[in-house]
This record gives sequence, structure tokens and C-alpha cells, in this order.
Amino acid sequence: LAAVEETVVRDQSVIFWNHLCSHMPTPVDASITTTMVSMAKRLVGADWFTAKVSVAGMLPALHTLTQHSEIPYLYKELCLDETPMVRRAASQHLGHLLASLQAKDASKELIPVLQQLCKDEQDSVRMLAVSSLAHVGPSYGKNPEWTKEIFLPLLKEGSTDMSWRVRHNLAKNFSEAAKSLGFQANSAKYANEMSLVMACFVSVLADAEAEVRAAAVGHFAPMVHWGGSALFQTHLLPLLPALADDVVMEVRSKCALAIMESSEGGTLEDPLIVNSFGPLLESFLQDEFQEVQLQVLRNLHKLSHLLNGMNGVVSTILNMSKASNWRVREGVAKLLPHLAEARGLDFFLTVLLEPAWLVLLLDPVACVRSACVSGMGTLLRVSGPDWMSQHILPQHVRIYNAASTGSYLIRITILQAHAQTAATCPESQLWNDVVLQLLRGVSDKVPNVRMVAAEGLKLVVAGAEDPS
Repeated sequence: LAAVEETVVRDQSVIFWNHLCSHMPTPVDASITTTMVSMAKRLVGADWFTAKVSVAGMLPALHTLTQHSEIPYLYKELCLDETPMVRRAASQHLGHLLASLQAKDASKELIPVLQQLCKDEQDSVRMLAVSSLAHVGPSYGKNPEWTKEIFLPLLKEGSTDMSWRVRHNLAKNFSEAAKSLGFQANSAKYANEMSLVMACFVSVLADAEAEVRAAAVGHFAPMVHWGGSALFQTHLLPLLPALADDVVMEVRSKCALAIMESSEGGTLEDPLIVNSFGPLLESFLQDEFQEVQLQVLRNLHKLSHLLNGMNGVVSTILNMSKASNWRVREGVAKLLPHLAEARGLDFFLTVLLEPAWLVLLLDPVACVRSACVSGMGTLLRVSGPDWMSQHILPQHVRIYNAASTGSYLIRITILQAHAQTAATCPESQLWNDVVLQLLRGVSDKVPNVRMVAAEGLKLVVAGAEDPS
């Protein structure tokens, strides 16, 4: 099956082989090892390329299972094959075999071959060989002096390769390839090497091909955490305005997400985030494409503690509560409780409650109303039961009373908000009040409203019975 001409059959045979290897008990019986290695030898020595392409995907799993000493030599034959399709298959799985070997001494037969494949005349071979650096695992990084001499030049050459496909494939795996070098474990000693790696990353970030830039931006946040604040300010920060203003929407969208993810983890200081990312986030929120805006809105809660220093961002969010796109309004609705946490309850009352919160709670789109409902727990945690009883509950009761002869959908929304409040609120006067409001819904003339009220009471009872 591994040698037939039909590609689908061959691929399934490789999948079955790898599944078999990964589930066989160890240590493997010597006779089974001999049988499996003999089969691999026959496939490597076959006349037609199909068998060789298949066995390239089989040998890494076989080596992981048996640790047979002949497997690296068999794989070397595939890497040096005269047929580009065989070399391409060997390049694709070379990183996994190197990961199985785990040591530079054990892989001494394959390292020169890797270097040769990274300079192959076929760009389809080079692109897979260079990206194999991302799959070699952490074991080689324990010897950074060696990776500096062997892997780092390959990474550098791949980032400036003449073929955009090579640069694109490297960009898709850049952060994993950088981590495999092991420099981050001793960043002071290998500061120059880390700076060189970051310069290579900047090269693909600023690539002329949009596909390369988009793939590289996807690794922006991991590279920020890998390099730290100093390298970010030196290499990446100057490039952000160009990425945020890229002509390709996908690049801007991924850049918006990357900024959010870069802000997590404590790698960058809060003042640096506010000063560097604030104007960019404001620009993203005003982008002509909703996809870019949504990347910010859906992730801005991660920076909620910093919104107090981003006045422009907050103002833009308030204006977006009237956006024509309902997904944008949904994103704004989810953010409002976090704005209350960041800017204070007085800000919520005077700026957010009337023009944003209550308007979105009555939005014609159900998902937008549900976004407001889902934020009740956060708002309660930020404000406390007394504040909710004084300022939010009367507004909800007023809306419910006004809708008693109007749309039943509004009554459903208010009841859902009551249920969320009761489920997250400790027993207090607020809890009693919202439960009484839920009981009002049980006698509603519309069955859907009665059902929602019953479900809300079920949620309240389940919370009351929960010993935690």
C-alpha cells in the first residue's frame, strides 16, 4: 500500500504505520524490529519514487519506537535522492527525525544533509527544509553554541531567500524555529544572536509579499515574549505603524490580535503598552473593515486594567455602540463592564449607562442583547450588590414594565439579565429583588417568556444548592 501510485492510499498507509508505531508496547521485540526495519529498507531501495515518498513519513515514528541505528542512514539516502519529490518528502519530515534523535552527536549524519537541503535548487525542497527547524524540539537548544553555528545560519538564509514560498513557510513557523535555538535560556550571553534572530524576523515582517507578512504577524506576540521588552523596542516597535497601516486587511487584522497577545504575560511594561499600543488600537477601531475592528473589541478586555490611560480608545468604543454592523455592537456590549472596572462606576453612570448600556440592551439583534446579559456577572463583581440595587435594577424594572404590552423579546432579555445577576450574586436584598422579578415572568401571557423565567429560576435554585 505504501508503494502504490494512488496518493490517497499511500497517505493512509503512512498514517496507519505511524499510529501503529505510537501504540505498540515498548520495549519492542527484536523480531518485530527486524521485520519493520527490513520493510523500511525495501521501500527506501525501491525503483519508483512513490515508495520512497511514503517511507520518508514512516521513518521518524519507526526511530522513535525502535531507536534503530540504521534509520538515520536510510533517511540520508532519501535526502540525497535525485528525484525532487523524494527530497521534498524527506525535507518535510526531517525535523521530526532530528527531534527523535535528540542529540547533535546522534544526528551527525543528517545535519550536513539538512544544510544541503536548505540550499537545494528546488524552492519546494528549501521551503520544507528551512521550516523543519521548527520541529527539531528543545533538546538541541540545550547546546546554544552548536545551534549558533548550525541552525542560525540556516534561519538567516531562509529569511532572505529569493523565493517567497521559502520565506512564507519560514514565517509560518518562525517562533518555533527561534525557540529551538535555545538562546532565550541565556539571553545575556547570546544577546547578539538573539538580536540577529529578531532582525531576521523583521525581514519577513517587512516582506514585499503580503502572504509572508500575514504569516509573520501571526508570530509577532510569541516573538515579543521570546525576545523581551528591550528587543521589542529596538526591532519590532518601529515596524508597528507600517503593519497597522498595511494595505492588506489580513495583515492589519492579525496585527491587531498580535498587539493584544503581546500585552499579556508581563513581558512589556504597562506604560510602554499604553504609549505604544494606544494610538494603534484607536486606528484599528476606526478601520474600514469590521474584521479588524472585531479583533480589537473581542480581545480588549485583556487590557481592561490599562483603559484608564487610553482616552482615545474609550471614546472610539462609545461611538461604535451605534455602528451599523451588529457584530461590532456586540463587541462593544461585551466591553462595557470592563470599562466600568477600568474607569470607575461614576464614569459608567454618567457616560456609559444611558447612551450605550441601555441602548444595546434593547438592540434589535438578539446576540447584542445577549452580550449585555452575559456582562451582568462582571458588572456585579465590579460594583457590588448595593450599587446594582440602586442604579441598574430600577432601570431594568422600568424597561420590563414598559415592555409589558410591547415586544416580549425585551421582557425575555430583562429576565435573562435578572437570572445572570441572581446566579452570580450572594444572598442579599439584590438577590431577593431579582428573584421576585423572575417570579413575575412565570405568569406572563407569552409562553416563551414563561419558559425563560422558569429557566432563570432553575439557574437560581441550582446556584443555591451548590455547596461551593
